[in-house]
Amino acid sequence: MRKKSKKRNKMIGVALVIIVLLFGIITVKFIQYEKIIEDTERTWLITQYGPRDVNSMFYTLYGGKGQLIVVDGGWTEDADFVRQTIKEMGGKVDAWILTHPHQDHIGAFNAIYSDLQGIEIKEVYTVDMPSPKLCQERAHWDSVDTYNDFLDLNVKNLKYVYPGDELNICGLKVDIYNAYDEHVKELSQDYLNDGSMMFKVQGEKSSMLFCADVGKAMSDYLLDTWGEKLKADYIQMGHHGNGGLLKDFYEEVSPKLAFFDAPDWLMYDETGKYTTPENAKEMESLGSEVVSFHTQPNTVSIE
Repeated sequence: MRKKSKKRNKMIGVALVIIVLLFGIITVKFIQYEKIIEDTERTWLITQYGPRDVNSMFYTLYGGKGQLIVVDGGWTEDADFVRQTIKEMGGKVDAWILTHPHQDHIGAFNAIYSDLQGIEIKEVYTVDMPSPKLCQERAHWDSVDTYNDFLDLNVKNLKYVYPGDELNICGLKVDIYNAYDEHVKELSQDYLNDGSMMFKVQGEKSSMLFCADVGKAMSDYLLDTWGEKLKADYIQMGHHGNGGLLKDFYEEVSPKLAFFDAPDWLMYDETGKYTTPENAKEMESLGSEVVSFHTQPNTVSIE
């Protein structure tokens, strides 16, 4: 009887050890699964679009929990495309970032906001620009029609941003490096372009710098002011990659990939009228991969 009892106790002991090991394995797997879920929820997919053969700017930032941030949107003629893209992502925009009120950037927003067709826009972020009249007086060549149209919308939940702002939008860290202020007024005549919103979105491991249409007049000032904070894994090139910022600015950012918001005729110009081809070669010489509307939609992820 003792032998049978010992044997039974031994078997029970082995069974308990097996149960403990299995429980440990299941626990580890569960923790690993939870971490995968957490990592996925922290991941943002940033996509560049260029639906037509024109320069424009339209990006979506799609979060792991279904959050949606839209940047600009392009021309009025792009409104249907932008609207459809938003609907395919759930129809709710948590935040719409408008870098500056030029027609190739916010024309589509103006059209959509005036006729939402079921789209929900929670918050809108933009720059507190001078009056359209003053902008045109300083840059007589410029158009302010789209800017006037935007003001006429009386957008609700509108939030103005300023240099140095550190925002949290849907859990994403957003730092503002440029927006119209006294420095833009002092250094530039081109208030709408050089006063446009430059910002960086940052995850825990990677980041992307959006330069909007900021140009050379602001390049040295921004480099001196922000220095290493400008560094980013990805960059949206200033002014579609045509003109834009200076080489030492891009050297400081040191991105592994550069987005040119430009169609083929601008990317591969042979007339000498545009600096886009030269700037693309410059970015490649810095070690950056270059993408444009030629391969759109182009997507990267930040974590």
